[in-house]
Amino acid sequence: MSSSIPEYLRSSIKVKEIVNGVEINSFKVPPHKFFVNEELAYLSLPLNIDEKILINKINELKLGRKTIEKLYAIRLDTEPWQYNELELPDLVNNEVDGTSLEGRGNIVFSAYIHVNDIKNFLKIVAFKYVSYIEINIVRLAGYQGVIRYLVHF
Repeated sequence: MSSSIPEYLRSSIKVKEIVNGVEINSFKVPPHKFFVNEELAYLSLPLNIDEKILINKINELKLGRKTIEKLYAIRLDTEPWQYNELELPDLVNNEVDGTSLEGRGNIVFSAYIHVNDIKNFLKIVAFKYVSYIEINIVRLAGYQGVIRYLVHF
């Protein structure tokens, strides 16, 4: 029995990247709207909530409720009319460390993520506004890219 209700949380495509001569276990990030399981770790960090709560918020998209939205995931190393999927390191299947930064103004979370001894591979920043939190994940190593989410509470 197939349903016409879309599944917004999907399985990811795993890839092995070589960045600065180091092997990284990564996954492909859907460009918008849909999420993959490995993204949950990236969202639970700045929100400081359990992944099960995130899964429920993502599943609410089926009901037309936009409690969490992925606006875009883009690579910044390609021409605008070309499309190459952005990849992120899998936080579970790599050696991961981080450096927390002091939040200023409406920044509620800011950290550099180091992956397999590559310093500042990513930066995650969360901005708090009156009715939502904006989360930006910026890939800095290998090639640059950005993913932007809005989380409504």
